[in-house]
Amino acid sequence: MKQAIITELFDHAEGLLARVVDLKREGYEENDMYVVVKRKETGEAVRRQSNLYVFVADDPDAVASLVTSSERPVERWLGSMRLTPERQETFAQAIEYGKLFLYVDSEQSERITPERPSERGEANARDEQKLLLHEEQLEIEKRAVQTGELIIDKRVTESNQEIEIPVRREQLHVERKDGSLEELEDYDFDQPGIRTIDEGDHLRIQVIEERAFIVKRPVVVEEIIVHKRVREDVETVTETLRKEEVDVRQVGDADIDVDSSLTKQEDERI
Repeated sequence: MKQAIITELFDHAEGLLARVVDLKREGYEENDMYVVVKRKETGEAVRRQSNLYVFVADDPDAVASLVTSSERPVERWLGSMRLTPERQETFAQAIEYGKLFLYVDSEQSERITPERPSERGEANARDEQKLLLHEEQLEIEKRAVQTGELIIDKRVTESNQEIEIPVRREQLHVERKDGSLEELEDYDFDQPGIRTIDEGDHLRIQVIEERAFIVKRPVVVEEIIVHKRVREDVETVTETLRKEEVDVRQVGDADIDVDSSLTKQEDERI
């Protein structure tokens, strides 16, 4: 189902033109589509690739035609569309920041033109005219960025150590004594004991000693603990802001009541 009014914003002319192609496939007429841009070169890029009606806010001819109006060119144009005041202000700000505004009104009875003022503008234009002044304001945004990092490497080192270890060893002391000449009836020469007789008259005695062996085991001897904390600093940011100011010049001898703080006297005779 077709929508009566479509309003969309784009960053580039390519995206807007691609959307126009889709809308035409959906049954919308190109005569019902309007584009509002800020810069002249952007408007020319849209005109070169389409037959859309493009209004350029920075066009000198458009600005000159509204010198005596209380509205800016963009506000005059948006005021001719079927938009609420809140949406008009939202789109006007977006266009001021460089966005491309596409407006489609499939139920519009006649083509919208910037020269046709809105009903609201006609009522007020007879009594007073307003010139809106604008200025740039500074907004501070903070973003988290990585300024550095801590890298901890672990490496293996080697060192030699000398350790003195007391060890014990058996020494064999041999002495000869006279036997008791007591008869040993139950002695078995084949059972192990302090001595055995084997292969003749040989006496074999086992000599035992302690030997030192080095065993290396990994152990935790130290820990490195890394803590992260937030430190707040104050930075000074300097930026140049632009602001519109008004100068009022009185030309000739016409009886005009103007605030003296705004008036510059200039005598010009024609």
